Amino acid sequence: MKTNKFNIYTGKLRLLIFVSLALYSATLMAQTIDKPLIELLDQRIYEVPEIHWEPTMNQGDIKALFYETLSYKGKPTRAFAYIGIPKSDKPVPAMVLVHGGGGKAFHEWVKIWNDRGYAAISMSLEGHMPDANGKGKFSHDYSGPTRVGRFDDVDLPLDEQWMYHAVSDIMIGHSLIESFPEVDANNIGITGISWGGILSSLVSGLDTRLKCAIPVYGCGYLYESKGHFGKKRNNTLEFIEKKKFWDPSHQFSIGLVPTLWVNGDSDGHFSINITSHSFKTTSNHAYMTIHPSMKHGHPPGWRPEDVPEIYDFADYILKGKELGLGKIVKQPSKREIELVYESDVPILEATVYYLNEKLTYRKSSPKSKHARPGPWLSMPAKVNNSKNEVKAELLKTAVTYYVNLKDSRGRIISSVLVDLTKQ
Repeated sequence: MKTNKFNIYTGKLRLLIFVSLALYSATLMAQTIDKPLIELLDQRIYEVPEIHWEPTMNQGDIKALFYETLSYKGKPTRAFAYIGIPKSDKPVPAMVLVHGGGGKAFHEWVKIWNDRGYAAISMSLEGHMPDANGKGKFSHDYSGPTRVGRFDDVDLPLDEQWMYHAVSDIMIGHSLIESFPEVDANNIGITGISWGGILSSLVSGLDTRLKCAIPVYGCGYLYESKGHFGKKRNNTLEFIEKKKFWDPSHQFSIGLVPTLWVNGDSDGHFSINITSHSFKTTSNHAYMTIHPSMKHGHPPGWRPEDVPEIYDFADYILKGKELGLGKIVKQPSKREIELVYESDVPILEATVYYLNEKLTYRKSSPKSKHARPGPWLSMPAKVNNSKNEVKAELLKTAVTYYVNLKDSRGRIISSVLVDLTKQ
């Protein structure tokens, strides 16, 4: 009988200890998550990392290297990167280039910026390295974590999550490129494509050293996306809420870095509504360009002939060139479309793109990889350059629209997305 009482007592004691530890762990997690992300990052992100050059992997004048990053589960890690610095008699501005999902360090991307007078660094964020010809993706002995779904490793300790290391690797890469004497450390920007758009927009709210940010496709408010990225799959509501910790809007909403948001109006991953929401949050220091039917991918997101606004914006901010992009200073909001813009370059035309329904994503056929909205319809709007005004009367059938202004160089600036069903 005594034995039974003792067993009951010890069982209750174990249960009490277990509950106490669980509550303590939950309290610690709550305290951690309640802190700003910048306070949770290892401050070595601001230090110049040790470099390991790989000359056999150079691509012409673009140098290959590994740089040391934060340890992962006690293991030393390194990120592979390409760095290119154009020849100049004075320090040049620089860009940090962040690849998308399934991407890698791209020497081709570095060269595009080098040819335009910028230094650039492109790093691999998923523990990969290419071959000697710059092709393929191979693991190496110092690989860190790889991406797990869409923040699906959020239940791991913070310093074991991929986003923690990806953000840190980017900021360490910034610390590296700004350390070169050939680089103007006071004029460095960032651009990223798809997942790189997510990361670059997030980092724009953390890294106050940055002078501009150009996220392409990826942005904030990911959980509001109508596209593939917004699909919740079988996640519980609790798990979905946890993953919102990494939503870029938590960071760029408190940032002040001049930002150009870039997307297409039918992107299968990041729908235009979340690009518009991200722009609204940063509108006092942001611009937006929406390209109709823009394809999703690395080359479409970096080719100067496809997205020249990226390079005009960078030149304006980082090189001080006089003619940048125009800006809509009074946004449309009603069926009677009225907007006011500012532009040093004449606006030649304005086009209203609209849907006769809410922004709704559906697959065009069973074989389609991703859902997209129904085809956008378009109508011209009247431009009054003497008053910097654009006006149009929206058709009665239309309920969703945005407006594009095109200047004499062919550059596009876009209005917010208007959903008349919410009015």
